[in-house]
Amino acid sequence: MQPRRLFVETYGCQMNKAESEAIVADLAAEGWELARKPDDADLVVINTCSVRETAEERIRGRLGWYRRLKRGRHFTLLLTGCMAERLGQRALEEFPEIDALVGTYGREGLREAVRRAGAGERPVVDGDGTFRFAARHSSGGPRAFVPVMHGCDNFCSYCIVPFVRGPEVSRPAAEVLAEVRALDANGCLDVTLLGQNVNSYRRGDGGTITFPRLLGRVAAEAGRIRWIRFLTSHPKDLSPDLIAVMAEEPRLCRHVHLPVQSGSDRVLAAMNRGYTAGGYLRLVDAIRGALTGVSITTDILTGFPGETEEDVRLTLALMERAGFDEAFTYRYNPREGTAAALLGDPVQEPLKLERLDRIIAAQRRIVVRRAGERLGKVAEVLVEGVSRRNPGELLARTEWDAMAVLPGDPSLIGRFVRVRLESLAGATFRAAIL
Repeated sequence: MQPRRLFVETYGCQMNKAESEAIVADLAAEGWELARKPDDADLVVINTCSVRETAEERIRGRLGWYRRLKRGRHFTLLLTGCMAERLGQRALEEFPEIDALVGTYGREGLREAVRRAGAGERPVVDGDGTFRFAARHSSGGPRAFVPVMHGCDNFCSYCIVPFVRGPEVSRPAAEVLAEVRALDANGCLDVTLLGQNVNSYRRGDGGTITFPRLLGRVAAEAGRIRWIRFLTSHPKDLSPDLIAVMAEEPRLCRHVHLPVQSGSDRVLAAMNRGYTAGGYLRLVDAIRGALTGVSITTDILTGFPGETEEDVRLTLALMERAGFDEAFTYRYNPREGTAAALLGDPVQEPLKLERLDRIIAAQRRIVVRRAGERLGKVAEVLVEGVSRRNPGELLARTEWDAMAVLPGDPSLIGRFVRVRLESLAGATFRAAIL
């Protein structure tokens, strides 16, 4: 009997990547094998993102590509993730190429949805409104992502995540630790704990297991896992206890992703972020004061309704003062159902793009300065794979989550090596093995 072949296409954040790995593991238990490309697959799963309109636009374009592919061959196309949750039945009406849809709370019904689609139905699986974590989120390799919580209660005015991910749910610590131990047994070396806001993690009677306590327990039971990371931290919830745990535990990587979004207190208040620019900078100072060599990365949004040139100036000033090692920068677009969508979109697109260009240029200068301080130094990196641009080079990651390219043999993949950081290409180091 010919094996059934599966291709999973993932959009969006690391959480989506972890959930795609869980889908692969779930379907592999039923005999599905991974296809190298969608053209060879009997089942294609698209795990979607709705955080920004541009993400949905890319997915819509991709669905058009699959529509054309279906004209020449038969396969099942299943849509899941945040866009599937947001659109629901409307997705089947808008995209006739979709054979099945699985919402955020319907993941346990994914295999049944595949079977029903194979029988000629077009099922929509919503679940019972209770989010359940998969038991495993990795199909192997030196790096893995482990969700520890799901959803968000913050309701930032521009963000759709609470609507498509639902309220915060913390995963039982025992389940987190069991998955980490299993990863250790399989040779994993670098684990990232995931949540829309990991600092909100609470489990146990009265929420006695906080995220800093969970981190300490993971570090204590990680076995041969060398590096432990986490994403993402909300500035209003990052506690002194978390900084203290990072300072005490050498396995915890010296990297904090801390989205600021804006340097303007007026805009931050309109965004419902729950902190001021001054409070954010005090937190940055506390992190840098406690953690030698730490990198701090961020998210910055421009073009929020009512944003002025003074707001942009304040953001640029905060960026310079904070000295971010890297920043994910993007322009605002309204998301249906959010509070900010009611404000309209008064900042015109050309102005958004011009402001975004200025912010990107400023951040590039900061990256060159910050990364330049590390040039000539020796670092340990974990080799992750072969460079796509040059098969004679390897791609590796530093403890502070920077990428490095180095000449070397593929036999080094999955191993730690010591390198000297010799030059920069954008935000990527070029390195030499010592």
